[in-house]
Amino acid sequence: MHKHFYLALCGMTILAASQALAGGYQLQEYSVTSAGRAFAGAGIVGDDYSAIAFNPAGMVLKQSGVQIGAMGMDIHSHIRGRLSNDAPGDYGKLRNFAVIPHGFGQYALSEDWRIGLGVYVPFGLGTYYNKSWFGKTHALSSEIQAIDINPSIAWKASKWFSVGGGVIFERMEARLTNIFALNGNMSDMNADGWGHGWNAGVMVTPTETTRFGIAYRSPVVQRIKGKHHFAGLTEGISSTKLVDPEHIQLTAYQEVGKFGLSAMARWTRWSRFSLLSIDSTALSPLGASPSQVEENWRNTWTFAGGVDYHRCPHWTFRAGLAYDQGAVKDPVHRTARVPDSNRWISSLGASYTMGNWQFDASYFHMFWGKARVNSTATTAPGGTRITGTYKTQLNSVGLAAQYNF
Repeated sequence: MHKHFYLALCGMTILAASQALAGGYQLQEYSVTSAGRAFAGAGIVGDDYSAIAFNPAGMVLKQSGVQIGAMGMDIHSHIRGRLSNDAPGDYGKLRNFAVIPHGFGQYALSEDWRIGLGVYVPFGLGTYYNKSWFGKTHALSSEIQAIDINPSIAWKASKWFSVGGGVIFERMEARLTNIFALNGNMSDMNADGWGHGWNAGVMVTPTETTRFGIAYRSPVVQRIKGKHHFAGLTEGISSTKLVDPEHIQLTAYQEVGKFGLSAMARWTRWSRFSLLSIDSTALSPLGASPSQVEENWRNTWTFAGGVDYHRCPHWTFRAGLAYDQGAVKDPVHRTARVPDSNRWISSLGASYTMGNWQFDASYFHMFWGKARVNSTATTAPGGTRITGTYKTQLNSVGLAAQYNF
């Protein structure tokens, strides 16, 4: 068969795999207590040790202690549509259950100083389609995970002002597969790498019952490399440069009797992800050059509000609602690996305190509107276009335990 047709199909495979790496899903599921209020007020409520990740200035609200937890996330999605001009094929079923763990610990050096360490997952994606679905040449499975190691320090400068910051060491791993259209075999890409960044925050406490916070997380540059296999053709090394976007988060918390009212607004700079270039030596024998795809993602906002009810010294109940704007702004740039769109989150949670222990539980439901996709897997001639509509929902249950020294 003509060499240029091979090149087009190889380029399609590379680019389809790359799109999940660049965006994935931004995660904030590293606090079970915050999940109960839809992450409103995250970092400044002072009921767990996750301030290390959300706003390190909030570390001064706790003394010394440790926390471990995990959130199980069950996603259900399906797409009906077709590939290029083909007749409608077997619809795509996308389902995955993932457990996302986290751990935090901090130590009070004095009344005004704290040091701490967090290990958590800020970006991740795990999607698995049925093998017979009509878009299997675009995506079959996607496994992406970024793990942050985040040592931090905080200082209570005065009764009303605190500041904190930390450094971030991030490990990214990915595996992406799809069916190679030419011969029906598998294309398999594995890649990993390390990046680094930082986070910082301030907290203002004008009264004993009122707090405001602002936090910043820097971009993290990832240069990932790995193996890229084309079953039946060739294999080689693939590489790309990725930038996890920065974000700014504003939070507020107000106590009113037995109630705590919280809010959050977060801006994320997803517009950094506008163009992606993938280079693979697997394509060298075919005379291919690095491939590029225009992503054209947009900056996004997330808004959340929550309430805590302190029923008694042992029990606290909470609820929240959030709106999370999708980074993909139109069907042309929505892909089978990242069928991102606007979504709502409703949540419930509870905490039980016994001595130095605190046990937390949460549940939230995330639901998307219908998301249309109308995208081509490669800009090269011969690329296949996928059209269809996604319906998606997600349920999550979290459990955590804290011990205060």
